[in-house]
Amino acid sequence: MEVRVRSWARLHLGFYNIKSKYVAYGSLGVAVERPNVTVRVFSHNAPEVVTRACSEVCDVVREVVNKLGRPPARVIIDEFIPRRVGLGSTTQLALSVGVGISKLLGLRYNVRRLALLLGRGRVSGVGIAVFEKGGFIVDSGRLVEGDRISEPKTLDDLPHIIFRSPLPKNWYFVVIVPKGVRGLSEREEREYLDVLADVPEDIQSELRKLLLNYIIPAVIWRNAEVFGRAVTKLQELVGRYFSKYQGGVFCCDETEYAVKALLRSGALGAGQSSWGPAAYGLVEGARKAESVAEKVAEFMERRGYEAKYYLVRAANRGAVVEVRT
Repeated sequence: MEVRVRSWARLHLGFYNIKSKYVAYGSLGVAVERPNVTVRVFSHNAPEVVTRACSEVCDVVREVVNKLGRPPARVIIDEFIPRRVGLGSTTQLALSVGVGISKLLGLRYNVRRLALLLGRGRVSGVGIAVFEKGGFIVDSGRLVEGDRISEPKTLDDLPHIIFRSPLPKNWYFVVIVPKGVRGLSEREEREYLDVLADVPEDIQSELRKLLLNYIIPAVIWRNAEVFGRAVTKLQELVGRYFSKYQGGVFCCDETEYAVKALLRSGALGAGQSSWGPAAYGLVEGARKAESVAEKVAEFMERRGYEAKYYLVRAANRGAVVEVRT
């Protein structure tokens, strides 16, 4: 028997709640069609990992295998999302491998139980949610223990989905991943985010207003222009708060330039995904998206910045799991 799992990258669009009295890091994000994780799992006489990019993915796969008790399974990684670029690679790879092994061996783990076992969802629940459901996600955030967050210990500790919706098929994201730049590691992220600093109330209030008055209504109304403007503003506020950790509103000059180039080229909204360096711009219509992508590529090349480009729509379904006998 073979189990094949395919999952999507995610854009982390920021936080609508950085810290309140009881909850922190309420997140919003969206699953996108590419890049992907594709994993195949087979019965084998001992644990084995097969990939052409062991230095990129083997640490994640081996951790999953160890936490599942080193089951007799061969795991083949055909595709993976680049690591530390802001596209949610670790969560998607870990859950893809975990679901594949669980389905192959009849371990009966659902996605959230696997996420808890594998240490996912410490800060944001968007990665778990896009694996499970796809589409546009708003999560509940994490419960605060005193002035810090810690590893989730129960299913209720994981962030919950509080709003989920598909996005229209004519909404495109131009995703730009500058080459030679890496975002923060999970270890660095924990150092910065586990202990909660006070957040100015005016920032908190504006973030909540953007989500409730503009972003969610725009998704319901299918209004890309309102959605784009509101997400751009939310990204600016979140980036301003986290500038003390990443050295500016954006992680690096390349991402800042990419965001500005997207807006200058006609994107309805733009920002940095997670800690970057991935930048994204929202565009309505395939032809317009292609035009924006071409203009941005020209701007980036003129500035001397090399990048990988993806022209993608939202992935409005969860990960695809196929069992072949």
